[in-house]
Amino acid sequence: MGLFSKEECVFCGKSAGFFGRKRLVNNEGYICKDCENKCSSLINVGRFTKEELKGHMEYMEKQNKIYEEAFEGIDKKNIDRFVCISTGVEFADEIAMFRYLSPNADKKENKELFRYDQIKSYEPYMIANTNSQGGKKYSEVGIIIHLYSSWTPDMKQYKDNRSFHPYVTELKVPVHRNVDDFTGGPLKNKLDKLFGVYEDNSVFGSIKSSIVGTNKQREQAKVAAEGLKVLGSLAKAKMSGNEEDEQKAKENLDVLKNDAMDLATGNRASYTKIANDVEDQILNK
Repeated sequence: MGLFSKEECVFCGKSAGFFGRKRLVNNEGYICKDCENKCSSLINVGRFTKEELKGHMEYMEKQNKIYEEAFEGIDKKNIDRFVCISTGVEFADEIAMFRYLSPNADKKENKELFRYDQIKSYEPYMIANTNSQGGKKYSEVGIIIHLYSSWTPDMKQYKDNRSFHPYVTELKVPVHRNVDDFTGGPLKNKLDKLFGVYEDNSVFGSIKSSIVGTNKQREQAKVAAEGLKVLGSLAKAKMSGNEEDEQKAKENLDVLKNDAMDLATGNRASYTKIANDVEDQILNK
């Protein structure tokens, strides 16, 4: 066959022309432009087998369903949006999920969401300006969001753990272009608040922290105090034999365990429950 010959798409069977097709790994054939459009903009389809891409397309169909039924209906005032030019992120706290925005993602047939509990860490990045004419120090600055992910070229999709993204390891989110300095900005502040590491760096905030401790220290003290209180109530109920008081104390203990888990994991325990409930409600209809 010639270099510019047409091949059949292994998914839809339609002709896949030279300029609109991608070759799958292990020479398993080609995927046409229309079928690739059903995949995420954040993956390289050439690193997948036919069977793996089939599973990915099914995953994206589910993602699009969650997007349409859970995300699209949220009042815009309840969505925190951070965009630089045309790339950015939108956070929806009420479903503990966020959307990655980019020109390529917007063109895709299926929209996708990421879960808060999939966020492993985040950090600022800065790209030095190499313009020989001078100008600002950095051509672009932003935040890299690292995800808990089961993706590697040789080991994919731990399907039983939704807190691990099956395909994406990180997201690069531009915040500013052509600037001289960058410390993270509003996007980093949003992420800090989500995971309980945000501190008020104002003069008043610094004075408050020096007197009563940081936010995390105050939360630790609160959970510890509540723990002693709940354990005392449980012991008292057992001694009195009051089953109603004992049941109430056990329920309070469950709440305390969740609070302690949130404190230890940066609120991820609560985010996992919220996201799981949303997915289960939509996908298990």
